[in-house]
Amino acid sequence: MSYYRVTKAGSGHLVMAKDPLAEAGLHFDELNKLRVLEPDVSQKTTELNEECEDFVDKIGQFQKIVGGLIELVDELAKEAETEKMKAIGARNLLKSVEKQREAQQQQLQALIAEKKMQLERYRIEYEALQKVEAEQNEFIDQFILQK
Repeated sequence: MSYYRVTKAGSGHLVMAKDPLAEAGLHFDELNKLRVLEPDVSQKTTELNEECEDFVDKIGQFQKIVGGLIELVDELAKEAETEKMKAIGARNLLKSVEKQREAQQQQLQALIAEKKMQLERYRIEYEALQKVEAEQNEFIDQFILQK
């Protein structure tokens, strides 16, 4: 690749001449500092470096956001687990209360059956006592009449 430099000739005209520094891979930047890279390559390198810094900053922000999201999801998972345990406890308590009520209902039904049987015995005994009373009253009436 050939490099040319524009210079003024002795007559004041601009002349394009081969640039030995450019051919050696050395270039001057806008501040006339000697550089190893061509100015457009140097500019693209600087732009790429800035874009990389922006990218790294954005990745850092993304990691912070994701970290916050992970913490939030973990917190929600813990709360969900707590609520799940509460629900399981409430369900077990409800089952226990239901079983207790069933047992109590069976006990009460057995007590009702027992009381009904006792009532029937008392009714039969009452009828028997009424017969005895009637017989005794009849005996008393006959005894009084015989005197």
